[in-house]
Amino acid sequence: MKKYSGQAIAIIMIVLVVATVIGASLYSRMIRNSAEIVDTRESQRALEQADSLLDVFVSADLPSTQSLMTATLSTENPKRFDNISALKVFLSDGEIDTSILDGVGTITGWCEPPETGSSLEVTLSYADETSVIEYNVGDVVALNTSNVTVPDGCKVDLNLTTRGDGDHLFTTKYVYMDGVNVTPYKLEDMQLYCLGDCSTPSVAPTDSIAGYFSSGDVMTLDMYSLAQNSLYEFRLLPLKEKLGVAVIPNAQCGDIFSNYVVRAKVTCKGDTREKQVVIPSVNNMGYSSLFDYTIYNSNGTLNPN
Repeated sequence: MKKYSGQAIAIIMIVLVVATVIGASLYSRMIRNSAEIVDTRESQRALEQADSLLDVFVSADLPSTQSLMTATLSTENPKRFDNISALKVFLSDGEIDTSILDGVGTITGWCEPPETGSSLEVTLSYADETSVIEYNVGDVVALNTSNVTVPDGCKVDLNLTTRGDGDHLFTTKYVYMDGVNVTPYKLEDMQLYCLGDCSTPSVAPTDSIAGYFSSGDVMTLDMYSLAQNSLYEFRLLPLKEKLGVAVIPNAQCGDIFSNYVVRAKVTCKGDTREKQVVIPSVNNMGYSSLFDYTIYNSNGTLNPN
């Protein structure tokens, strides 16, 4: 009986050891899963708050937003805010609706001190060559001079980058005014260009291409000279592949053609999410490009070729 009793004790000890190992493993897994759930929740919270911070700028009246940012950046570039209260005061002074921000704090609370490991930062700045906006076929890059006086020496650089494979075809269009009417288009008012790998461009005849660019090249526009010649609007239209364009005016232009960047960086209990948006100048807004692909000047017959 003693022999069997000893075996039973050994078996019981083995079972207890195995049960302990399994229990420890299950507990570890439970703790890890719990941490993953918390991380996912805080990550989503940070992302939602970053979106809300950008939405308040995107949804605002564009002229009001541009006026507010121009006045601020003229003395401090970039301009940073590290708490919601200061940002709301700044926006309210510019008569920009901040109701989007009110609901966020009510639901989850903003990720800022005194919450441990949390912070937020909103940065306003002028756009630069890295502030690229992507334009699809059917979109348009526009520089409008109809409601502004373009200063002498004002030039605008268009930084062009590929956003697809192969050749990227685009056309430029110069629209001129004669008093109150648009002047008839001339052949030289519209030019075809190729960006990227243009060794075998997908257009014929190839001599219709006015120029070639490599990704990262710059197209410079003398906006003062163009305005003196009664330019109403410059337009750039992608014809094949998505095109990346950053609009960079020189100092002589003032803020006429300046784009702006708003960056929102939110950290919720150590989990960080950062997003940004490029806000165009009111003079850089596009338009419906439907008629650029159909009939010009109401003359001629619309043919498929």
